[in-house]
Amino acid sequence: MGASFAMSSLLLLLCVHPHRHLLAWAAMDSCVDEDGAPSRCMPKFENVAFNRTVVTSNTCGSPPEDYCMQTGSTRSCHHCDASEPDRSHNAGLLTDFHRNEEPTWWQSQSMYYGIQHPSSVNLTLHLGKAFEITYVRLKFYTSRPESFAIYKRTEVDGPWSPYQLYSASCRKTYGKDPKAFLRPGDDERTALCTDEFSDISPLTGGNVAFSTLEGRPSAYNFDQSVVLKVRAYCS
Repeated sequence: MGASFAMSSLLLLLCVHPHRHLLAWAAMDSCVDEDGAPSRCMPKFENVAFNRTVVTSNTCGSPPEDYCMQTGSTRSCHHCDASEPDRSHNAGLLTDFHRNEEPTWWQSQSMYYGIQHPSSVNLTLHLGKAFEITYVRLKFYTSRPESFAIYKRTEVDGPWSPYQLYSASCRKTYGKDPKAFLRPGDDERTALCTDEFSDISPLTGGNVAFSTLEGRPSAYNFDQSVVLKVRAYCS
């Protein structure tokens, strides 16, 4: 038995708009004019990840296995079995309706099965169409991994490009300075690396929050920035 990687929820906040105009936190406005033609508007934010299909490269339960979790000063052991609904931790539990009093989570196999460096586990969320993503939140049931990355693509068969990198060893893992920042004139599509979310604490319930425009010099001029629109564009 050994530690495993588990995530309880995945949230993608976006502003749905047919013509990908300015994203701003505002009351919902009409997106069509009096003649029914599309017009610039301030639509509501939505969680595009809710009930979407997530494809995972690894999930516990096939074959059934025991696993243990460290929660403070205590260690609790459980059983993962894909054939039993009450003991299954499949990928569908990443984007279901999450309640703190009845937590559900996806979980990988444990380190006993070799799920550790240099092996990796991939979670792929297919949005079905293109959106402008403004905010990503990951909530972990176990402690957060030492290193992980968010990638995106803008076309179904297009290449994946790094969106945001996380590591306790940014230089060694990704060749990035964790204290780096973008200056006016830099390529604002560049993915940065941070060590802020890679500490072993908390042992459960840790969040990772990522704003796609944070730290981008042109964020306050988004409507005129073609580069930032490309950065926020995902499918």
